[in-house]
Amino acid sequence: MARQHKLFQIFRAGRHTTSSGHVVEFTEADLEKTVAVYSPKLSEAPLVLGHPKDDLPSFGEVNGMITKGGVLYAQADVSSTLVDLVRAGRYHNISASFHHPKHPDNPTPGAYYLKHVGFLGAMPPAVRGLTPPSFSEPSAALCFSEGHALQASNRRPGSAWEQRLDLEHDRMAMHNLACEYQDVCPELTYAEAIQHVRGVLAF
Repeated sequence: MARQHKLFQIFRAGRHTTSSGHVVEFTEADLEKTVAVYSPKLSEAPLVLGHPKDDLPSFGEVNGMITKGGVLYAQADVSSTLVDLVRAGRYHNISASFHHPKHPDNPTPGAYYLKHVGFLGAMPPAVRGLTPPSFSEPSAALCFSEGHALQASNRRPGSAWEQRLDLEHDRMAMHNLACEYQDVCPELTYAEAIQHVRGVLAF
């Protein structure tokens, strides 16, 4: 099944009430720690519909996260099925689920670890104020590189001409994805967006 790489908001700092009625305070430091410990190789958080206990079926995977201005963003590979459902307005809210720092299933004790990201239909999200995912087509935004040089990929095609074409393709793909990141998170500079794109593509 085809995947599309997307960036979208999943959580924010503040006092929030869990589905079981407990009030939990998330600081920006908590979010930064969550980003720092997350590793798809250790435990990959799937994209799901609602909040299934077994985290199935999966409609994509979170391969990284960033936090900016007290908001947590997921960098994810999203299935074309979920992209179509979101664009059709079937699922327009997001709800993140975390392992508690002291829970025995937490792969990184001491920090909140992302368990899954639930896409909600009629169910209202517990955390309000997030920008709903749109998964729109890439915009024709103008991006300025701030003198930031893009690096060649590790692939080495046969000829110098093929290598140049491959490099130009990689540059445009990274540039377009960085522009999408800036559309979703305007606080990101172009250099920061490129850095995050590189990090997730290197995974």
